[in-house]
Amino acid sequence: MKRKGLVAVLAAIMVFASSIFCFADESGLKLVSSYPEDGQKNTSIENVGVKLYFNHAINNAAVRKADAKLVKIVDSKGKAIKTQVLFSDADEGMVLVVADNTDKAASVISSSETYTLVLDADFADDNGDKLGKETTITFKTYNQKVNNAVNMVMMFVMFGGIMVVTLKQQKNQQREQMEAKQKAANGGKEVAFNPYREAKRTGKTVEEVMAEEAKRQEKAAKKRKKKDAPEEHHGKKIICADYLTNVYHVHKPASVNKRQAAKAEKK
Repeated sequence: MKRKGLVAVLAAIMVFASSIFCFADESGLKLVSSYPEDGQKNTSIENVGVKLYFNHAINNAAVRKADAKLVKIVDSKGKAIKTQVLFSDADEGMVLVVADNTDKAASVISSSETYTLVLDADFADDNGDKLGKETTITFKTYNQKVNNAVNMVMMFVMFGGIMVVTLKQQKNQQREQMEAKQKAANGGKEVAFNPYREAKRTGKTVEEVMAEEAKRQEKAAKKRKKKDAPEEHHGKKIICADYLTNVYHVHKPASVNKRQAAKAEKK
């Protein structure tokens, strides 16, 4: 009786396993994923290509040769560009379709253009399974003119900032050198600021010169104050003995007699 039961269980397992394999066979060839994805925008116009991942291996040389003729990339007007179809030996289900850079006239990629990769329904795997329907992946390249304009603006902003900082540093250096010369000519003493002379030298109004000098004096005063200020400890003083065990705060060294008495008391 037990033997019949065991046979029945084994038979059920075999039927279940065979049904799984049948289902796997019926699943056929499918495109699992791609890069770029369908509908993706702002893709690069350099080294244009589409990476395809299938659920079955495509290793047979004859199958690869036939499949290479069943893939194409077309522009928005339906014009095909020349491509190369590359099959991966390391990743059995991976196929790469790239623009053929060896023929520039036939593989010109435009900016802000929509392209579509088309897989024929007869595209097959090593087992002879086919896609069964035409599969397309559409993507759009980025706008090269806009990208160049953004890069130019960023470059001008960066160089403009560098120029402003450089001119400001040069202006400060010239001012410091002039003040040093005036101080040396005055016997090492500070020369009083003359707003009228400074206005004449710079071509600015007296009010503008005086406002700039006030800001400079305020900035210099803050700098001197920060330099001359003594180092301060924020918060209350921390005593290690208050926080660590077996650590005692000693106000002054104990005498030899007291230390010996303390040792004797411990004994």
